[in-house]
Formats: sequence, C-alpha cells, structure tokens
Amino acid sequence: MINNLTGHMVVKNEDRWIWFSIMSVIDYVDKLIIFDTGSSDDTVKIIKDIMSNERYSSKIVFEEKGAVDKQNFYHIREEQISMTETDYFIVVDGDEIWYENSIKEVINAIRSSNPPYLIANKFINCAGDIYHYRDFKRETYTIKEVTGSLTIRVYSKKITGIHCGGDYGVEGYFDYLNKPVQESKWNIEIMNGSYLHTSLLQRSSNIYGDMEIGYRRKKILSDWDYKFDENFKFPEVLYIKRPDYVFDPFSYEIDWIRKLIYMLRSIKKKIRKG
Repeated sequence: MINNLTGHMVVKNEDRWIWFSIMSVIDYVDKLIIFDTGSSDDTVKIIKDIMSNERYSSKIVFEEKGAVDKQNFYHIREEQISMTETDYFIVVDGDEIWYENSIKEVINAIRSSNPPYLIANKFINCAGDIYHYRDFKRETYTIKEVTGSLTIRVYSKKITGIHCGGDYGVEGYFDYLNKPVQESKWNIEIMNGSYLHTSLLQRSSNIYGDMEIGYRRKKILSDWDYKFDENFKFPEVLYIKRPDYVFDPFSYEIDWIRKLIYMLRSIKKKIRKG
C-alpha cells in the first residue's frame, strides 16, 4: 500500500458537499470505502460519477446499504474496519473537506519512524453559510487537555481489538477493554493542520433531505461567531473545476425555509448575547 491509509465514509443525503469531501482525500488514500444508507437526493449519482473516472474506479469501494436504524449503525463502521487492509484508516464524513497540507501531514505522521496509534485534527466549523464560522472553543471535545473543535480522524488497526460501538451520531471506537480508544493507553498526536467542517450548513440540495435525519434538525439553528476575512483561503478543492451539477460552494442561494431558519438563528444569537 502506497500511503497505508484507507478512507471510511458513511453517507446519507450529502449531495451539496460530498463531491468536495471525496475529491479532497481521494488522491491520498489507497482505498475509499463508501456506504450510502438511503440517500434520497443526488448523493449516489455523484459518487457513481466520480467512480466512472478510470483514475478512481478501482480506488473506491461503494455499496448502497439502504436505511439503517441508529441502534445498528455501528455495524456499518465495523464492516468497513473488516474490509480495511491497510494499517490505518481515516474517517471522512460527507461534510468534511480537507486542505492538501493537512492530509499530507497525516500521511507523513503515519509514515514516520514512530507513528502514533491515533491522529487528531482541528476543524473549522462553518455555521450559517460558508462565509461564517464558530469560535474554536465553542465545541467541547477534549483531547490531550486541548478542548475545542478537534476530533480523532485517523485510527491504527494495530490497536488491539479496535471496534466500533454506540448509536448513530454518537458512535465511537473502542479497544479490547471496550474502552474508548482516546481514553485508553494508545498515544495520540494532534496535527497542526485542519479541515473545513460544513456539518452545521445545509448538506442536501433539498432541505427536506436534511430533515429526514434527526440529529441534523438540531443543528439548523446553530449560530456563528465570526465572518471569515476576505483573504481567507478555503480548501483547494473548493476552487477547482467541478461538474455542472455539483453545488457551487460559494453560492448565496437561499430558499424560503432557509430564510426562516436564518431569521430564527439571528434572534437566537441576539438572545444568547443578551
């Protein structure tokens, strides 16, 4: 294996960002295993179109799993682990878009003479639209005494008994003691690089596609803290030529439902600030 890294993706109704997410990592993984769990938008169409490119057809393993209830969702992740032949796998969601330098930093870490068992990355959490984001400290993830917008994204299969457990949306990875890997003895390295996270934005071209997924409904009113500086550089993949049917990431297009959501979000933001 060239980079000794397999990508794991589980997606549903992600057609706004899935193309950018896949294209931001596809050249850096040896395989990309993608399971769709019942998309009703163009997510599957986009994945299959990428696979029609000879450059990627043998690299992507794609399966349409259909609807999966949240209590059994972890089995999907377990299956991806069992299909992984590399020493490492990287979890990439359909709303995560990587900078080139960030994914290269990951590759360098697992190729090093003393590679970590786990790799954590910081993320830039967009909210409202792609031009706004939340403060790093707004999120409450804690890794190696660092609290904020960061999470483990790369796991070594050399972690004894590594497996997935938990309901959809809060599933995690555990070791042979059934202890969360980040709380056990396995060393973690926090990277300097980050990725763009669009989890709080509309992810399906049809907002009803987001409404189908329970935990996304809770994110609709998420507010932002800052606006990106006009010189801010987004991940490189957002600027490259894309198929005509792929969503323009810098579009200001807003339907009436989103207008209502923005209005409610503004009210919530004012109340929060007192």
